[in-house]
Amino acid sequence: MKVAPYNITDLGDGLEYNYDTLSVNYIKKVKTSLLNRQFKFPDEQKFKDKVLEVFNVDIYEYKNKNVVLRPAMFTEIAIKENKFILIEDPETDDNKEAINDDLEFYYNSYVFYGDKNALNWLKLNNKEELKDLVIEYGYVSDFELLKFVLEKFDFDNESSFEKLIFDQNEKLEIREDILEGILLVNYGGKSKDLSYAKEGNGFSEIGHIVGNIRNNPNLYSNPNKTIAILLNKDLEVGVVGNTEAILIKNPDYKSYLKKNKYFNFQRLRDYVELLYGQNPNSENESIYKINDPNGYTNLRKDKSSTSDIVEKVKSGDRIEVLDNSGNWWYVQTKSGNKGYVYKTKIAN
Repeated sequence: MKVAPYNITDLGDGLEYNYDTLSVNYIKKVKTSLLNRQFKFPDEQKFKDKVLEVFNVDIYEYKNKNVVLRPAMFTEIAIKENKFILIEDPETDDNKEAINDDLEFYYNSYVFYGDKNALNWLKLNNKEELKDLVIEYGYVSDFELLKFVLEKFDFDNESSFEKLIFDQNEKLEIREDILEGILLVNYGGKSKDLSYAKEGNGFSEIGHIVGNIRNNPNLYSNPNKTIAILLNKDLEVGVVGNTEAILIKNPDYKSYLKKNKYFNFQRLRDYVELLYGQNPNSENESIYKINDPNGYTNLRKDKSSTSDIVEKVKSGDRIEVLDNSGNWWYVQTKSGNKGYVYKTKIAN
């Protein structure tokens, strides 16, 4: 059997600590604390299954009795013999064997039984531990937890976003379930089609991440499919700019996607085959009108669905098209405002 990869931690100054030597008395103290709080210890199968589900670690692959679940200064440790998670608390750092009884009880109650009272206690008292479950471990099965974490997440921070959506393995591997969670929490699901972009903030850094992958493909697992996954997710909320930019800069990318059957992503196929590269036929007329099933469309400051809104223009209102090149048309409204409208919202 393998040896748990994170059981030996570097303390600095040439010092190490081996969690295989974790004090038996310390483990007993935590177990006794849980017993005193009437915690129901899971059986072996439930213990194995829940640790795998929540932490994405099969602890029975390793011969160690204690399995550190991630490298961190204050980490989570699966205690196989007693079947609980010992969670180190920074507040007790001055005394390695001090115990945060509440944290141990509520954390284990939530991890193994999804206890809502435990979740609420953790939200109020140890929200960082909840963030770690999603960001560090990629746990997404509990929508309430996912919503709690994602609604407060800084999606405009590129490095934080990359850490959220990739497993930090030898090569970065995309977490498709996290992307789907962002789609549901931050956008309320997919847009009906590509005729408009949904309001929301969650995929704002996709363009930058795609650029990182193209510049450093060796850092990523299956980089070409990963790019397709990200572009498709962008398109699922109606944002076309990143996909359009890649197709413009790389004319062969369209044929590459077609050869690979668009990696079975329907939105990516629909955009590339049905929308990209269409040349609008204005028949030398510059006067058009807004045609949006929502009753209005947004006049944007720049060519982006996340750009500032200059004006909300009602369907049926006439506009003057000043530039109809590309997917975002530069127009002037009857009020005199100028800006960009996506071409599918405009009709003769």
